[in-house]
This record gives sequence, C-alpha cells and structure tokens, in this order.
Amino acid sequence: MKIAAIISITVIIAWALLTILQVWIEVVSGAVYLKLSMTAGIIVIVSMVIGLAVKDYLSEKKMKDDGFIDS
Repeated sequence: MKIAAIISITVIIAWALLTILQVWIEVVSGAVYLKLSMTAGIIVIVSMVIGLAVKDYLSEKKMKDDGFIDS
C-alpha cells in the first residue's frame, strides 16, 4: 500500500503542476492535456486498487498464519 500511495501522490502532484502550467501558459494542446489527465486518473485508480488488493491479501494471509482464520 505504501508504494501505491507514493505512486498516486507523485502522479497527482505532477498532474497538479501540469494543470497550473496549462492554465497560465499553454504547455500542451487541449486534446493532449485531456489525454494526460485521463491517464493520470487511471494510473491513480489502478495503483490504489492494486495496493488495496495486496494489503487485503497480506492481511488475510497473516491472519491465516496466526490461526485466526481457518483455511
């Protein structure tokens, strides 16, 4: 989950900087900006979903190993 959070925060910060630059000076065309925004959103969502799935799997595995959950 830690790696997923780092990836998500990094992508969000990069997107925020791009947005600020796009507002003040048009760095990329509108179509490219839209594509980059959608890609950033997808990366954030996918990384968080994968992070949550791994965290849940590891948590359940630890509970099984400790005998709290039957196999």
